[in-house]
Amino acid sequence: MSTGTGEWTGMFGRSSLAPTVFDVAPDTRSRVREWLAAQSLPTAWTRHPHAPAVDAWAVADGGVVAVSRWSPAGAPDADGALPSGLYVVGFGAFRLLTAALGVPRPVRPLPGEPLFDLDALCRAHRAASASCPDAVEQAELLATCVDRRTLRLVAGALDAAATPARSGIVAPDGCRPSPFPRDRPPAAGTLTG
Repeated sequence: MSTGTGEWTGMFGRSSLAPTVFDVAPDTRSRVREWLAAQSLPTAWTRHPHAPAVDAWAVADGGVVAVSRWSPAGAPDADGALPSGLYVVGFGAFRLLTAALGVPRPVRPLPGEPLFDLDALCRAHRAASASCPDAVEQAELLATCVDRRTLRLVAGALDAAATPARSGIVAPDGCRPSPFPRDRPPAAGTLTG
């Protein structure tokens, strides 16, 4: 990841951990943490003696995860352990954060990224409650990301959960599909059990 270019790639980089995970450059981490501190966001943390310390904030369709690892000098790096750093999880969280920090954003959607109405995304962020049970659960889920495998699973689950909601962001006046299959009329035939 290049640093100091003034573009989004100088501050954020596509992570190899998952398609919807972005690394935050070391010299940008303090700006991201300042923004997080100024927000009313659900937060969670994990502290275990033999795992990295993780702080997590729920933001939009994902959040921000801070990982702090300590290992004795000369100790081998644990296989699959999540490296220390700051990670943005979710395309919506990435877009919201770059807008809030005034970072030049990618002009076109990134591979796999849906189109976002940035104004609607910002309004939804301002209207979000730090005590919303779903957002608190999202932060708690992010705080479980102590290794690469868990981060990939959590990022995938949050992306899948955001997929139906994206229709509300892309076209706020449109009708969202029902998340409950029982609300849809049955196809052909009947089920017998």
